Amino acid sequence: MGAIIAVIVIALVAALVVLTVPLVMLAQRREQRRLESLAAWAHSIGWTAYAGSVEVPWTARLPGANPRGVRCLFTGIYRDMPVSVAEYTYHTTQTTHVNGQTQVTTDSHDFVVCVVHLPYTYPGIEVSSRGSGSRMWRWLNGPDDTEIGIDQFDKDFHVRSTHPEMVRQIIGPALVRTHLAGLTPNWSLHGTDLLVYWQGRMEPARVLPALDSVVRIAGLLGH
Repeated sequence: MGAIIAVIVIALVAALVVLTVPLVMLAQRREQRRLESLAAWAHSIGWTAYAGSVEVPWTARLPGANPRGVRCLFTGIYRDMPVSVAEYTYHTTQTTHVNGQTQVTTDSHDFVVCVVHLPYTYPGIEVSSRGSGSRMWRWLNGPDDTEIGIDQFDKDFHVRSTHPEMVRQIIGPALVRTHLAGLTPNWSLHGTDLLVYWQGRMEPARVLPALDSVVRIAGLLGH
């Protein structure tokens, strides 16, 4: 009886392998076609496509800070400004122990990144919408030293900077108004790289409107 069960188990494992390999190959071919389609789109608007892992300095400011996380990169000129658009990923692992056995699960986290490369260098600064925790922290501890001095903006947005004394010179009334009007996404700036990102895979229809918002921020810095 035991021998029969062993044979059945081996047969099931073999069948699973036979089924899994083609599915993996199909997924790989689909991914390759998707990346080729993105590269063709980039070429159609005059951009340069870089396939595979590309190291760029601004991955340090992304979730996971994976220096080799850029899966594909496109560079070019948009509205007279040099830009980069990329797909970025990082992985997390979770270890669980079940019935004396260790199981390791790996999850991938995918993002789209849009960067406008500015002609001038800026100190590190980041603007993000406040969550409930940030609002409570502010209520308990008082204003941050990076606040703008416009009450509604300071309640709704959290500013981080390596040079707090320069925040009000960089984020002026015009940029504040676009944030309060909901026209500006969360962004970060360091050196010459002005960056926004969101979770997901790249969709060309979404990239150019996102770049419009980044270019809008660039034009309002200091105003």
